[in-house]
Amino acid sequence: MGQFRQSIAIILIAQFLLGPTGLAWAQAKKGGGAPSPQPPGGGRTRVTTQPVPGKEGVLSQAPAEEQLPGGQALSRAVQPDQYVLGPGDGLSITLWGEYDETYAVKVSPDGKISIPTLGNLKVKGLTLTQAEALIATEVKRYYRNVKSGLSLTSLRVFEVLVLGEVRLPGTYLATPVKRVSDAVAQAGGVLAGGSQRQIQVQRDGQVYATADLAAFLRRGDQSANPSLRDGDVIFVPPMGSRRVSVYISEVRTAGGGGTAIPLGEDSIPYMVELKEGERIASLVTEVGGVSPWWDLEGVFIQRTSQSPQGMMRIPVNLRGYYIERDESQNVALESNDQIYIPASIRRVFVAGAVKTSGAFTYLPGRTADTYIAEAGGPNLTADLGTSFIKRVDGTIEPYIGATELNNGDSIIVLEKIFKTWQDYVGVVGVVTGIFFTGLSLITALDALKRR
Repeated sequence: MGQFRQSIAIILIAQFLLGPTGLAWAQAKKGGGAPSPQPPGGGRTRVTTQPVPGKEGVLSQAPAEEQLPGGQALSRAVQPDQYVLGPGDGLSITLWGEYDETYAVKVSPDGKISIPTLGNLKVKGLTLTQAEALIATEVKRYYRNVKSGLSLTSLRVFEVLVLGEVRLPGTYLATPVKRVSDAVAQAGGVLAGGSQRQIQVQRDGQVYATADLAAFLRRGDQSANPSLRDGDVIFVPPMGSRRVSVYISEVRTAGGGGTAIPLGEDSIPYMVELKEGERIASLVTEVGGVSPWWDLEGVFIQRTSQSPQGMMRIPVNLRGYYIERDESQNVALESNDQIYIPASIRRVFVAGAVKTSGAFTYLPGRTADTYIAEAGGPNLTADLGTSFIKRVDGTIEPYIGATELNNGDSIIVLEKIFKTWQDYVGVVGVVTGIFFTGLSLITALDALKRR
């Protein structure tokens, strides 16, 4: 019995010691031999795949290996002829034909990629289109009847420096699809005294481009919002001396539940930086475009002059410019100009037997019953059948609820002659009193005649 127990113990120890080795040996046998060695090329990863059924030469790609935290959101598709490669970009290189292979590679810090049999190829500074052409040329040197393709699988992440008139100057992460506006937003935005129109993009010690975020934000002009590259420095300078003050009068309203009663005007000032040769029409675009409340014929520019008064007033008829295309009204602006754009308050007046008489905001297309509703509705004593509409030109029309009103029109709501049953009783009493008074007078006169 003792020998039997010893034999069992020896077998268990042998299984424990030889188990991992046996497992590895079995896996090697199952795979048809020892595992194939990794191809030369450092950090390169090689992925062999089969063509997708029904699509000869189209190979599946390895997933992107590097993205920004939370994933990389793209505002538009990457343009192969515009995207410039740099260290850290992830690429998928496919070969198909007599030889099928897929390689997942990254651009090395020195700007190269390494491909078996092709060697090291420098792609830093090349667009995707140029890099694809380079690889195709090299493939033809080593293979027959083999074609190649290149695709971008992940974007490189790099640092840019944001300085100047921003809330949080410093270094921020970016990718080649990010633009100046993204980096400035990361830095907290432009300060009140900073320039949005002369933002410098410095590259390799030189001013590579100038961003105009005002043009980008107002008009969506992508050319005024350059893309970023590795090592860019973004400098937001103070607002220059070429600036004007704009005072826009906007209607201040109050009221809830759909009621909007103009109470007055608020003057909202803007400080706008000018570009050389800019005119008032461009300025209007910069502040958001024409408002329906503006008095386009009452605009004027106040400008410092050499006159004894020291100030000159230049009237501007923007209606003439926008409607009649009178270019003479598109006045050129100068530094320190003060532009005043008054509001033209538009109203419809409601008076009489309504809950709240007053002036109400005019909007095109509104009907008379809409303004009556804004006035709180008619009183119990109102008589809409005898009420009327007074047009701004003085003409009178009977009240009809579906009538569309114009700016300056008035609605006059009259009261009923007999408002309550007491009014009817009172009238009957007066008539009865008059009747009996007359009857008494006739009786008294008749009595006098008999005497």
